[in-house]
Amino acid sequence: MTHTGLLAGPISGLRYETPTHRGLTGEQGEFRYETGERVAFLVGATPIGYVSARPRVHLAQIVARVDGDLAKLRDPGLTNIARFVFTLGRQPGRDHGTEIAPEVHDIVGHRRIDFRHDADFAGTGAGDKLEAFAEDPVIVRLLRDLNDAGVFEGTEPRTLCTPANARNEVRRNALGIRRFRDVEVPLRNGEHVLADVFRPAEPGTYPVVISSGPYGKAFNHHSIATDGDLEAHELMEDEYFSGNPGGQPFENHETVNTSSWVPDGYAVVRTDMPGAGNSPGQLALWGMAGAEALRDCIEWAGGQPWSNGNVGTWGMSYLAMSQHQAAALHPEHLKAMIAIGTDVDLYEEVAYNGGIFNEQFWSVWKAAGIDPAIIGEPDVADFIRTLADSPFRDTDPDAVFGPRANVFMSPDLTGVTVPLWAVAATTHSAHFHQLGGSGAYLATPTSDKKLDLWDDWFQKAYAAETVAAHKAFFDHWLKGIDNGVMDVPPVRLEIRSGNGAAVVRHENEWPVARTDYRRWYFDASATETAGERRFLRLAAHQPTVSAEESYSAEIALVPPAAGAALRVDPASARSDPRVTGISFLSAPLPADAVLAGYGKVGLVVSSTRHDMDIYVSVRVIDDGGEEVDFTGFATSGFGDRPIPLMMGWLKASHRRIDEARSTGYTVKHTHRKADYAPLVPGEAVEVEIELVPSTGLLKKGHRIRVDVQPYDGVAHGMHHAYDPAYHDSAVNTVHTGPSRLGYLQLPIIDAGS
Repeated sequence: MTHTGLLAGPISGLRYETPTHRGLTGEQGEFRYETGERVAFLVGATPIGYVSARPRVHLAQIVARVDGDLAKLRDPGLTNIARFVFTLGRQPGRDHGTEIAPEVHDIVGHRRIDFRHDADFAGTGAGDKLEAFAEDPVIVRLLRDLNDAGVFEGTEPRTLCTPANARNEVRRNALGIRRFRDVEVPLRNGEHVLADVFRPAEPGTYPVVISSGPYGKAFNHHSIATDGDLEAHELMEDEYFSGNPGGQPFENHETVNTSSWVPDGYAVVRTDMPGAGNSPGQLALWGMAGAEALRDCIEWAGGQPWSNGNVGTWGMSYLAMSQHQAAALHPEHLKAMIAIGTDVDLYEEVAYNGGIFNEQFWSVWKAAGIDPAIIGEPDVADFIRTLADSPFRDTDPDAVFGPRANVFMSPDLTGVTVPLWAVAATTHSAHFHQLGGSGAYLATPTSDKKLDLWDDWFQKAYAAETVAAHKAFFDHWLKGIDNGVMDVPPVRLEIRSGNGAAVVRHENEWPVARTDYRRWYFDASATETAGERRFLRLAAHQPTVSAEESYSAEIALVPPAAGAALRVDPASARSDPRVTGISFLSAPLPADAVLAGYGKVGLVVSSTRHDMDIYVSVRVIDDGGEEVDFTGFATSGFGDRPIPLMMGWLKASHRRIDEARSTGYTVKHTHRKADYAPLVPGEAVEVEIELVPSTGLLKKGHRIRVDVQPYDGVAHGMHHAYDPAYHDSAVNTVHTGPSRLGYLQLPIIDAGS
């Protein structure tokens, strides 16, 4: 019986023969064979390999010692065969396959081509087989003859395909992935953006997983502007799949890995937002232009002939946050979202923590992550200046923080009913994705949603367990598979016990309904000394006498430097975050307690100046007197230790509470110009501070420590702004007593007896 097989790529125009059939592979790589036959492939009169004929074959199968094993793609014989075959294509690229002109075989003729794929034995001195092949006079002369014959398209003479480039193409062929680079996606405003599209090789219609961001579409990061860029990223890709000696966490920055998703029946579309990569326009980060572009890309993807009309968004950080902004514009084809490490209120969740400017990250991010991914002269909206000049939520909503702002828009999620899976980070060195993941879950009015609280969110997103769970979610919403994924309780909490250890808990709602919001009270009338630190009391009952404790607000700083280091002057002992401010310490806990949710702190404070910044850390001290480190070893470049359990911030002049958004479990502030309330020097005021949602296992005998500081504390991550006008020479005071507000509230979902 005669069958038709396909040579993946597709590779067309390659000679093939079986005992009963021979010819050139067709437009889609077709060849004919009979049951039980083996097919050989040839260039000119030179065989390049063979394989038992089947419906679909690829080059990694035609060298017997490789036999399709993708772990063996660095085999020199296979590499040289692939380099040679891909070099022969008419087009310099292979986005539409490799088409070999018939006359190529005549020019190759009976030349003896040595692919260096024979077995070697000790003492043969084989040397570098890849280099030897490239320098082989037969290959050098053949390429010159082919170029002279005009069998290639393009303006540049054809050179031999590089080893990394060839192996990457073979890998995609083997996995059944078709790649199309720099596809123009039209936008409603008449402009376009560029996308890389990865589709299953098998004809059909598939759901689409799409992302949009500023980081470039090239492998790992950035963009491809030159042949040198191309080869650099081909090498990154080859190394990633060959043991990953560079430690790359993903195929492309914060997007899904095509090797994980496309073989399971998904198309993947990575788009460069306006102004990013080689997409035209100004790059306005988290702005309306980007939101509209992603909306248009979603609608484009849903309408393609290879799409089943169902589009899901998946991404981390920027590529998570941009999803909500596009969803607020209600694209018809958007059917599900997975947003990992996300935020929706870009004022208080990202730019201003408690009204304090989250300063350091932005210039580092722009220089290292944004500008290098742009091809040509960068045209980036001056978001750093805009942020610094916009200390209030409503400074200029059209420019920043408004629902249709030019940069850093906070989307209006009213009516967004798209199924959502949000992931909140329990730790982040730049002070975002903590409030935001939980905030996105609570603010999105869909009945179909899930929430995870993770520690190592940046790398865990690519773990096999995570990918399987996310595929199940998209299988349900994009493929219509009834797989029970929505029957699992929607909230998944990693209850951390320190150093990366945790236990997973599933809950039916968020915040957890049975939570006991337990309070401890600040008491400055009693002290104890532990190590080099003097501690005030954190008690289970309100204090009976009034007291106060003062501390210097001045911190010695050095000019900002690149990287995530704090600006604190290391030569200033009094500015060391281990000694600034004041600390409260509880008695040992009488029983274990599981913490999960929001916390808050109430204080009565005063200052000798017109304002004060309040930084709160909640830390846990074990029964040996050592602080529990509430993070794993690989949390997004976090090098400082130990990480506190919870953190919170507030600029005292922003203390006006937003009653409409505050609840019994957390407190929100208005951060509006009209509510700005400078301090009167020496006059005490009440403040309440939100603590970022978190999880933790507090064990019997542990003690709770609360630091109240004038600047970023130990392991707080990247630095905030420092205003010398109310820091330098200032003294801040915390007041406690029976008539004073002064508490720590923690969310205890389970407690031992």
